[in-house]
Order: sequence, then C-alpha cells, then structure tokens
Amino acid sequence: MKTIFEHTQSSVLVIPQALFAIKDVTVLCHHQNSVIFYKNLEQDLVDIEFYINTPCFIYIESGREVITNSHNDTIELTAGSSIFLPQGLKLQSDFVKETESLKAYLVFFDDDVIVDYLSKLKRPLDCLNSTKAFCLLEGGDEFTAFFDSIRGDIKAPSYLNIKLQELLHLIAWRESQGIFHSLLSSKKRVPPQQNFARLLETLDVLHLTVGDLAHLSGRSLSSFNRDFKETYKVTPKKWLREKKLSRAKELLAGNELSVTEVALTVGYENVSAFIKAFKLKYGVTPKQIKLYK
Repeated sequence: MKTIFEHTQSSVLVIPQALFAIKDVTVLCHHQNSVIFYKNLEQDLVDIEFYINTPCFIYIESGREVITNSHNDTIELTAGSSIFLPQGLKLQSDFVKETESLKAYLVFFDDDVIVDYLSKLKRPLDCLNSTKAFCLLEGGDEFTAFFDSIRGDIKAPSYLNIKLQELLHLIAWRESQGIFHSLLSSKKRVPPQQNFARLLETLDVLHLTVGDLAHLSGRSLSSFNRDFKETYKVTPKKWLREKKLSRAKELLAGNELSVTEVALTVGYENVSAFIKAFKLKYGVTPKQIKLYK
C-alpha cells in the first residue's frame, strides 16, 4: 500500500475510492458509498490534486490544510474547522507540517443517505440558486463529540446510516444560510470531456467503476462504453478487470501482502469474488501464486 504522497506522484487522487488503499488513512465505518475515514499525515504534501467523486465532509482535528479550487480561491482549514464539498469538484491540497501532523476525519455520503435526509426536511430548501462551491464551518464542539461517538466495531449498515443522518442534521444546524442544502441537493457536476489516454494515464483506476470513469471523462455511461470500445476494441468493464488482475498478480509475486490485502489494494471489497476472478483468468488461486512464485 502507498502513502498519499507516493500515490499522488503519478495519479490524481480520486476520493473516496483511492483512500481505501492508502497507508495514511484508516477506515472507521463503511457501507456502499458511505464511509468515514481518519487521516493522519506526517509528511509534507504540496500541490496534491484530488477529485471528489462522492459528497464529502472534512473535519480537521489538528494541523492545518489549505485547499485551492479551480478558480484559485484558497480555503484554509485549521483545528476545529470543517467543510462540506459537493460531488464533482477538482481541487488542490497543501499541507506543510509546522508543529502538528494533520489529523482529520473525512466522511462520504451515499446517494441513498442524502435522499433519505432531504425527504424528511419539513421546510422547502433555501438558496437553491447559490453559486457557492463549498460550505465552510468554523468551530463547533458538536463535531468533536460526534466523531468521538463513532463505534467502528458496529458493522451494521443501519448504524452508519443513522450516524450520517445525525451528522447531516448537525451540519445544517451549524450552517444557517441554506448553502449546505443547496449543495447537497445539487446535481453531480460533469467535467469537460477528456481524452481517454490522458485520463487513464493520470488516474489510479483500480478503485474506480466504469460509471466513475464515464463521469470523469465527461460522458454519459452509454457514450463512454461506445467510445471506449471503439478506441480500445474491448469493453471498459473487461479492460478494468484485466487491469486489476494483472496488478494483483504483480503484488502476489512480491509476496509482501496477504491475499486479502492484495484484493483490497486492487479494488475488490469481496475477497471471494477476487479469488474467483483471479482463478478464472490465470487458472490458479492467488494463494498458489504466492506459494509457487
């Protein structure tokens, strides 16, 4: 597994997908596209590009991070501050260690969680025409108390859903101008259409789905599938599977990671599915590769 620094030397960081295979980040709770991470950075990080593929809330526990958007507007986050970022933003992050390492929580919300929350609001959404690209919140002990209450040992999806509903209500209570609700209910931003080759060279695709790639390329899913097959003479689903299994074989031959760790590193959450796909491709199990390399 790579650190964030190592990963971003050659790839744009697509979050949350890429964070599952990063050393500096710990998964606290996870179900579908909803996940709570804890980030602990010791090494300076400058000019780190990242793309938000799922609505995200960031809370800084300690340290200082500066985020820059595509219009060169800078956002400084310090201990106790937090920010909500909608889906579809491409940003740049800088962290230079002064006295403290950067410790932060990153929360990503599945569409079902957001729809559930918005459906229960008892008043109309405000400021739906807001031009703000983010929602910045300063201070607030309630967020510290919220993250202290997280139980990573409770794996039930219903628990995570309830906690995320609680967090959304806390954010809305803290931010009273309606910007948050506007961002939360806005449609996914579509990036400009991009060249396939350049896109695939700059992204770590192992943790992305075909749908993710379609969105990042600025195309609808049907257009992406059609254009991709015309260019590469193979479906994107098959191309992505081959990419994952090829990388898995390399990692297994290195004999440093377990089969489970390799599966997670190449984007398989289900280890059994990984073993089945690997054996179908290579005729042997991942464990046999490790034993007889």
